Order: sequence, then C-alpha cells, then structure tokens
Amino acid sequence: MPLFSIPSRAGREQDKSIASRTKETPKAKKKLGVLDRINSIKATVDSSLGKFRDDYIVIRDEDTLASYIQKAIDNDVIAIDTETTGLDVFDDELVGICIYTPCMKAAYIPVNHVSYITREKLDNQLPIDILSEQFALLSNTKIIMFNANFDLRVLKHSLDVYLTCYWDCYLAARLLNENEGLRGSGLKALHKKYVLDNQEDEFSYEAMFSGMTFNLIPIDYAYLYGAHDAIITYELYDFQRQYLSLDSPREDMRLLAEVFFNIEMPCVEVVEDMEDTGITFDLAYNQELSVKYNKLLEEKRQEYYKELEKYKDKIELFRKTNSTGDKLDNPINVDSPSQLAILLYDILKVPTVDEKKPRGTGVDILNRIDLPIAKVIAEYREFAKLVDAFISKLPLAVKKDGKIHCTLNQYGADTGRMSCENPNLQQIPSHNKDMRKMFTAREGYVLMSSDYSQQEVKVMAQMCGDEKMLQAFRQGKDFYAEIASVSFNKPYEDCLEFYPGTTTTNVEGKDRRTSAKSILLGINYGRGTASIAEQLHCTIEEAQAIKDKVFKGFPAIPKFEEDSKRMARELGYVTTLWGRKRRLPDMQLPLYEFKWIPGKEPNDILDFDSDIPDEVPLALQQKYLIKLRQAKPWQKRDIFEQANAEGIWVIDNGKKIADAERQCVNARIQGSAADLTKLAMIKVGMDRQLSDWGFKLLIPVHDELIGECPIENAKICKERFAYLMEEAAYDKLDIPIKCDVAVSREWYGEEIEV
Repeated sequence: MPLFSIPSRAGREQDKSIASRTKETPKAKKKLGVLDRINSIKATVDSSLGKFRDDYIVIRDEDTLASYIQKAIDNDVIAIDTETTGLDVFDDELVGICIYTPCMKAAYIPVNHVSYITREKLDNQLPIDILSEQFALLSNTKIIMFNANFDLRVLKHSLDVYLTCYWDCYLAARLLNENEGLRGSGLKALHKKYVLDNQEDEFSYEAMFSGMTFNLIPIDYAYLYGAHDAIITYELYDFQRQYLSLDSPREDMRLLAEVFFNIEMPCVEVVEDMEDTGITFDLAYNQELSVKYNKLLEEKRQEYYKELEKYKDKIELFRKTNSTGDKLDNPINVDSPSQLAILLYDILKVPTVDEKKPRGTGVDILNRIDLPIAKVIAEYREFAKLVDAFISKLPLAVKKDGKIHCTLNQYGADTGRMSCENPNLQQIPSHNKDMRKMFTAREGYVLMSSDYSQQEVKVMAQMCGDEKMLQAFRQGKDFYAEIASVSFNKPYEDCLEFYPGTTTTNVEGKDRRTSAKSILLGINYGRGTASIAEQLHCTIEEAQAIKDKVFKGFPAIPKFEEDSKRMARELGYVTTLWGRKRRLPDMQLPLYEFKWIPGKEPNDILDFDSDIPDEVPLALQQKYLIKLRQAKPWQKRDIFEQANAEGIWVIDNGKKIADAERQCVNARIQGSAADLTKLAMIKVGMDRQLSDWGFKLLIPVHDELIGECPIENAKICKERFAYLMEEAAYDKLDIPIKCDVAVSREWYGEEIEV
C-alpha cells in the first residue's frame, strides 16, 4: 500500500510489523550470557551499520555540542530522537540523544550508558545541565521527530527542556496513508519503503538488541544505531514534506496539509500535556468498590450454581455418553467459554443465535438466549469484567503521584479519532457510575466534563446540507423527534419521548423517536438493515420500511450516502469536513477478478514463439461475468467450479466492496467529529486565560473532554470551557453547537452548582 494515492513502484510489498521480524529465538536468548550477548550485538551492529562509522559521530564535549546546536539553529531545522531504558517517561531513564541537521554528520550524545560488567556509569558523557542549556536554545528551531509525543516528554522529564515539534513523521505517515497501520510501520520500515525504495533491509531494536536495555550497549556501537535514527528521521521528513505542502497545486493535498499543520501538529503539545498531567485515582474508594463488587460477583456465581443444579441429570448423562464430557469441570466452570459452549449448545441444545459465532458465549449472545441460566451467566460476566478490567487492574496503573497517566494515541483510529491505552480510560463504562467515580479531582480542585451534544448527527446534517435537518437544530428542536415527525407524518409533539411540559412518557412517540434515531445512527456507523432490526427488536422487513420512510422524508440522507460511495469509487477515498482522507481502495475493486490457476495456463506445446498468456482473455472473462450476474447467490459456487475446471481462478471481491461501502459514511462523519474534537482540545488546551486560572485538560473520551481547575475558579472556567468548545465548531458548522459543562468532585459524581 503506497503512503498515499500515487502509483506504487514495482515490486513493493505491504509492510509487516517490525516487531514480528525479530530474528532471534527465545531459546537463543536464554543460552547467551551477558558477554556473549554483547559480542553478538557488536557483530550485528557492525554487519548492519558498520559502513556508517565514518559518517556518524559521538558528541562527548560541550564545545562540539554547542557548535552542532548552532549549526542546527542556522539551518533552522534539526531531527531529534531519544534512546531510553524503556517506554515509561516517569520511571525509565534517558540513555542518549540522537541529532541530525543538514551539512553535518548525524550525531549521538551519550548520557547514561553504564558498563555491562560493573553497571557503573561510563565516563566521557555530557552532564544534564549542559544538555539542558544547549537544547533549550532550539526553542525557535524546526524540530523533526518520529512519534514526537514520547521524545518531547523524555526531554521535558530528563532535561527540563520544553520543545515544540514542527513535523512528526509518524503523524504525517498516518495522514498520508492511514492504512499503513497504527503500529504496523515504524520509522525504519517507512524509511526503507519510501526513501530507499526497499533497497535495504530495515532492522528493529528487538532484532538488534533483544533482551538488553540500551544503557548497556557500548557507546562505540550504540552511536551507530542512535545516529542512524536521527538521519533517517530527517530523510523521511524530506520525502514527506513535498506532499504535505500548503502550496501544493492539488486542492486535496493542500487541505490535507492544513489538517496536518492546523490540527495534528498543534494537538501534539496538548496530548503531551494531558499525559503528563494525568488524573487522580481514589484508591480508598476503589477498595470500597472491590469489596462491594466481589460480593456481588460471588452472589451471581451462586445464582449460576443454583440454575446449573436444575440440569444436573442432563449434565451427568452427557458426561457418561460423550467424550467431550471429560472437558467439563464439576460444577461446570462459569469462567470457561469452552465449557459454557458445551453446556449451552451440546447439553441444553440451544439453537444458534449468531451465525458468525455459532457457539458463542459473549454477553451479547447470552442476552439473546431465552433461558434463565443464560441471563445469570450474562450478569455474572458483567460483574466479572468490572472486577477484572477496572476494579482490580486500574490501581496497578497508579503512579507515585497518585495519578493514572494513560497513553493517548493521537491517530488511534484510521478515521483520525483518538484512542487510549495503558489503561484505556475510554472504556470505563458510562452506564455504571461507580466505575467512573474512582477518578477524582485533586484536593481543592473540581472536575469539569464537557461534550458535544449530538455531535455526529449535527455533522451529518451539515454534510447532507438538508435544510429541514439544519432548521431543526436552529429551532432547538429534539432532532430525532423531528426526523420521526417528518418520516412518520405525525405531529412533532407526538414523536417526543415525553408529553410536552410533563415527565409522563409518550410510549408511541418514544417508539417513533427511537426508530428514527436507530436509522440515523445505523447509517452513521455503517450498520446494515439486519443490525438495525436487531436493535429495534423487529423484523428486517419492518426495519427496512422505517428506513424507507426516513429516506423519503429526508432525501438528502440517501443522496449523501450515495455521494460518499461515489467519491470513494472515483477517488479511492472519502474526506471529512476539514479535508482529512479515509482511503478505501477496496471501493475501486472490480466485483470479480479472473486469473489463471498456476500450472493451468493454456499453452500450445508446438507454439515456440508465443509466451504463456498472463491474463485471462476478455471474452472468457465476459462469459463468466454474464453467468455470475444472472446467478442466484447459491448458484455462484457451481460457476466458480466450472471456471476452475478451465484453469481459471475467480476472485469474488463482493465482501471487500460491501465492507468498504459500509465505511464510506461513517469515515466522513466520525472523521469530521474527530477533527472537531481535536480542534476543541487545541483551543482549550492552549488557552492562556484558562491556563492562568489553573485549568488543565486531563483526558478526551471521544466527543467529551475532561478537565480540572481550582474550585474558586470553577465558574469562570466553566463558562470559558464551554465557549471555546463551541467556538471550535464555527469554522465548518453553521448550526448551533452547545456544550454543557458538568462540575463535580468525581467523574460522573454529584454535580456542584457554581
């Protein structure tokens, strides 16, 4: 897959994860002692990087460093990479800094290397105060990095130097082709692919130094690896910048460059600050929840045993008459999916409820099985997940400052949406208020939570350009009720969840509103009619009828859907409101492809002048295309077998195309929502007034931002917070955007009036 939509060079293959290319086996690592391991590393480094010994340098004195930094300032650009003992900026140590600026040799600055024999720090390494003084001079110089968030934080924590990255090659790569993968292509793989045109094998840290922290690597060898990282970071930047240019003659690439410079790069600093700030975790409250939920979990386990007892005879009979009975514990283990599958499908003969998972035991499947024991197992699973994933594991992530500092992946999803890990705070369930209350404000502070009300449907209305939809928002109406009103030809008041001016539920109105909402969200998320029917607890035909009514009432919606698919078919990608691309190359595939089965190509043994044909003749392709178009779904297999008999392999791309079609609308809407949320983060995170009032952003949860501020500034911070989030939308949305800010001591805790 090319970095972006330009013709790929011949012979290029899809990159694989660098991590998967480790050449050493675990057995080999265990057999080598430290000295043998170091000797092996020296040989590997010499083999891969020895040719660069005269091209790279080690900087060990202040004068040489000062001269190099001044040259970078003169050039107005420098690539920086850091080498550390691990990936935790709080607990791990800076080992060395790698730098490169044009017209200079790539350099490595050793900081904390130790003897692999004595573990004592080696001599002739620059002290922190000198490094801090020199790197602080780069504050106005263009900094080039790969995965800048990590290196910037390392420099901040180790040197107390605050730099701003001008160009993050990782974010640029994701923006130019998000299909490269979140983790699948690292610096060396991308450099090999786009700068060296696959002419040299890349190497990973694991392959070269597996089992050794970098501080143990002798400096005479470490500098080759480190300096190499700096120069290839610059070379990758040099390649990328010709395509991410605000002066590009192509409008689509100018818009993409605007996303890079106006959204992604400013967001780096905000994300970096959020990760460093962290969020306070209430360990005492966590212990209360541990007691409470472990008790509830045990109660559900006993309920399960009670239900299981009802099937005692059937279970015993199965044990005696089936070989798989030996796989069952006594009693059947409620924590074992395989044992539960035997119980449900083999012993109790439960019919399959999910064709994709015919023996599934997930909560979604259990909730569709009409048996009391299935309900009890589902409830047990819910409690078990809460205890295991949140109550037990979250305390392990708390740092010495009493906070959890998660990792935020700025380009986590291919749509541009952020993700979170170590731990994933976006997965903390919202329906269970207990879990979120473990996160609290510091003493003397309050938490503030603000989200975009109906963010994605507002984006959809804007992109559809439907005046009736836009007018509903301008008039402050309940959007889903308005959709239902037009679709079902009922008065607006009869499609509200509650009767106007009361708290009495309007059952029919609620049903209409729910139906319209399910259709809209189904379109947004790329769900098919069958999925929507399942959500509405109705037949596929009934769901289709509701969808038809919504489409008839709002023809701009199906038009937007078709326009998005057409864009993907013609260009190979769709775009957000701001110009971010989501590449969907499968949309450009032919429905069927025809190839000769290897070894079955037609070949006249008496024709010595002709080559074996590479492609199946068009006439032969057309013959099978006609058959396939006229065939019923169940008849296609016979046609494929007929083609096989003639030596032709027919590739059916139908599923790939359908999957891509389902992503077209979702990619545009979710991607636009992601752009808006990032712009809001930038406005809020970089606002001088909020900063002066002690406000700090803590975590993003999709369309919601969580922050904290001193309690005495809560009122002014609340107003400013809401204003800035709303202002971020004015650039592209011409409908009212309202953000309600909730103030509390705990996340989802009791609201505080300010």
